[in-house]
Amino acid sequence: MSSVGKKRHHYVPRFHLKSWAKNDLIHCLQNGEIHHTNLSNVACENHFYSLRELSPEDVEFVRAVAINDSPAGLKASHERLVQAFTVPYWAKRSLEHTASADSEMMLEIDRMIAELNENFHTSIENVFKPHLDSMLSSDLSFLQDPAKASTFYWGLAVQYLRTNQTRRAKRTMSPERFAFFLKVANLLVHILATNLGFNMYARREQYTIMLVDNPTAVPFITADQPAINIASNPKETEAPQRFELYYPLSPTKALLVLEPRGEFLPHGSTASADLAHFWNLRMAAHSYRQVFSNSPEELKAVMNELPAFLSCL
Repeated sequence: MSSVGKKRHHYVPRFHLKSWAKNDLIHCLQNGEIHHTNLSNVACENHFYSLRELSPEDVEFVRAVAINDSPAGLKASHERLVQAFTVPYWAKRSLEHTASADSEMMLEIDRMIAELNENFHTSIENVFKPHLDSMLSSDLSFLQDPAKASTFYWGLAVQYLRTNQTRRAKRTMSPERFAFFLKVANLLVHILATNLGFNMYARREQYTIMLVDNPTAVPFITADQPAINIASNPKETEAPQRFELYYPLSPTKALLVLEPRGEFLPHGSTASADLAHFWNLRMAAHSYRQVFSNSPEELKAVMNELPAFLSCL
């Protein structure tokens, strides 16, 4: 693993979590304990996005499981991503066997290995942030602009997949298979998120998209898996039959992207305390490792009720 470049990689945008923070401090539930900690200390992991060295066989696996069945118009961009993510290690190995290699060049390659993917995620987040700001202001008009709508669905898909894929793989794979998955995960997540975002955009007229306000004393919580398929069972290991996204935006506002006749369509655009708590339990059940809130009391209630909630699913 590279020793240069940014070490701590965040997999939930800081601007998303700030809605639950006060003075950059947030309440975090992890491993059965609730902590009050700085935003910089949560939803992160050392070298989470660092590139892994891929063999030709690894790349062919990615093509077989993700690229070959992608929409035709996306395959060229997927191949460019494959090249971008494999070139740094190729350059490093080439330089190691030449007299032209110097420490500055090798450090720059190591920095690229450590930071290229995280920087790519940051660029996606920066494009998505104006959409989040609009939704916090109860404005969905950006969805009428095709260019803005496409980046919205892309960013939402990235939020849905980047920790969810790792969580699902860890639960269903042997240690050896999971180690292989981690090698190719950087590529797979981007390719699958691009495909998902494209498909959601193509089907956008079929979805019911709405903002839900929460005026109750039970705040919406969020997690390190901030966008969840609320129609799926968090214990399932197979692909879900329905895809209905729930994405909390703040303690008082959430986004729903529902399929036609979705069973989670609420009665009106205002959540009750019971509905807010139900969605909070779903959010915690789908979390990767951490759950966040502005209310330690709600986190405690979720922590206490989650085992019984999961046993009923």
